[in-house]
Amino acid sequence: MGRNKMNSSNSSPFETIEQGEVEPSRNMPTWLGPLLKKTFFGACLVHDELEKNELSKYCITCDSDLCKHCISTNKHNDHDQLKIYRNVYKEVVLLEQMEKHTDCKLIQPYKCNKKLVISLNPLPHCGSGSLIAGDPTCLTCKRRLHDPQQFQFCSIACKVEAKWGKIVETKRKRKRKGIPHRTPLK
Repeated sequence: MGRNKMNSSNSSPFETIEQGEVEPSRNMPTWLGPLLKKTFFGACLVHDELEKNELSKYCITCDSDLCKHCISTNKHNDHDQLKIYRNVYKEVVLLEQMEKHTDCKLIQPYKCNKKLVISLNPLPHCGSGSLIAGDPTCLTCKRRLHDPQQFQFCSIACKVEAKWGKIVETKRKRKRKGIPHRTPLK
């Protein structure tokens, strides 16, 4: 399968030993921590007057979240970029795209629009949330895994936490729909 094939010229931030455990060996790429802390799909402040200005790309080179209008300026043409998607109200990236920058072997992929994606941060718990002893779960956040023989983490953030410690701040569970406005008093 092409999933596990890595370009030897890329430096991978994750290495695994034979049993599949995470082997701490290298420093975390400087862009990975900031990527995991960003919130996508908000309105671009630079292009707030234009329609369809949601932040759905990440420039690895600049550490910037971008909208389609930012990309069209050609400033980021020769930069490494990731397209961010939504799956179950969480940010995900195409597995194929992320594998160019980091080793994703132990991270469980999910199908989204017939493509394999991996989650930036943990997805919501499946089902009722109660786990039976012995259920296969993510080593970090204890979310249920579909194939524990092949995968040990449900997201990039969980694998990063297992290797380098907690770097991702917890975000709001639900985003606000907008700024609350009060009715003027008469």
